[in-house]
Amino acid sequence: VHLTLAREAGKRLSATEKNLIAQKNWQGIRHFQELSGTGYYFPAIYASQAIGLAIGQWLNLTVQHSYALAKGFTLLVCFVLLGVAFHLTPPNPWVAAILLLPMSLFQMLSPTIDGLTTSLAVLTVSVFLVSISRSREHSLAASCGLAVCIFLLATSRTHLLPLLALPFYLAWQRQSCRDLYLGCFVTVAALGWVLFALQTTYDPRVIRNHTTTQLLMQYAADPAAFFRIVWASATDNDSFTFYNRSFIGILGWLDTHLAEYFYPTLWSGLAFCALASVSISTLQKDWGARLLLVGLCIASIGLVFLAMVVTWTPHPATLVKGVQGRYFVVPGILLGYALSGYASQQPPFRQWIATSTIALFAVTSLTALTMALLDRYH
Repeated sequence: VHLTLAREAGKRLSATEKNLIAQKNWQGIRHFQELSGTGYYFPAIYASQAIGLAIGQWLNLTVQHSYALAKGFTLLVCFVLLGVAFHLTPPNPWVAAILLLPMSLFQMLSPTIDGLTTSLAVLTVSVFLVSISRSREHSLAASCGLAVCIFLLATSRTHLLPLLALPFYLAWQRQSCRDLYLGCFVTVAALGWVLFALQTTYDPRVIRNHTTTQLLMQYAADPAAFFRIVWASATDNDSFTFYNRSFIGILGWLDTHLAEYFYPTLWSGLAFCALASVSISTLQKDWGARLLLVGLCIASIGLVFLAMVVTWTPHPATLVKGVQGRYFVVPGILLGYALSGYASQQPPFRQWIATSTIALFAVTSLTALTMALLDRYH
């Protein structure tokens, strides 16, 4: 029944349909359902959703209640990951604002892996920044935790493969053989999974005459062709508008837009949060690590377009298809940590401005999200 919401933009569920869904119980019969877009991802990233559904079945809850349990458990994991990350490295206003975008909030409130991977990325950067600090002890737990986080991200979000560079930078900066070995291990494991997924996953949603591997080889032989397609996509007016709006928030099945005035308002809020974050004095600290994060941000954005052009875009391509603004959320977080100081390092007056800015941004974002969802589904 819920699939009709995806197929019909103006669809609303009737009271009868809602009651039918609410009364649906587990039948105890396993049924295979093809979900083409998930074949590339390492299964462990779905652990929280699987645990929630399993508990629902074990408690003999309805499917709807089990779904709510899976959603709640996933949100709890997001909160735990962010809580640990913020304890290690307090977020600056730019990072906080990105996490408070309607798109980010919607993802965390949904039982998908998007909110999980965003939270995991924040934790990854926080552990990395703490690990490179000479004033803190670099423990075995931090090295192993960083490696696990990077593996989960690299195998569930291909455009985050550049994060594999973090253990190697840490090994060089700390002169740590442990991080070097862990970096080599996680790189081999992550690339092995990605290559396995590319070879064994078939997506029937896009009809192509070339395999992903063939297209990768073709663009490797002629990288200028790839960059021309990316430039054409970035400068195309319709594509650019879609990127910036879907970064702020186009919800549901890309059919639920915010009220028109919220897009420029929230972009202005993001810009103000960026200004409230920047501190020249803290930029001078750990400049090598910050420069690395900028490079990872750029590389990640490039991989977004590469992944879409070889897996989703019909060949030959003039514009890259399938790129959504939400794919740039984690690169935006990397950039935020690279260019901004930590909240706790700011003078009291600037901390007050930052807190007020974040609070105002949060209220605006929650209002935009609530209005859009009520208008679409209520």
